[in-house]
Amino acid sequence: MIGMVCISREDANLLVVSEKGYGKRSDLRLPNHTSGGKGVKTINVTEKTGKLVAIKEVVDKDDLMIINNQASVLELAVEELRVMVEQLKESG
Repeated sequence: MIGMVCISREDANLLVVSEKGYGKRSDLRLPNHTSGGKGVKTINVTEKTGKLVAIKEVVDKDDLMIINNQASVLELAVEELRVMVEQLKESG
């Protein structure tokens, strides 16, 4: 577990970032699960992506500043990141 986010803004999305520079911005409007549900997986952790290192609540008007181990700085607007909408499959 890398963290927990309490959603405070209705228009928020979830942003996760991996140690190898991969990220994903996900829509937070998720379907209701029945008891025994397994939740929603936001990103696959693989050797290519590396472990997750950050989880944040973001909205379009936010800006990101990401600094890597070599002190390189990447600045970008959240609105530039496309929002992924998951197609959930029924397990059974």
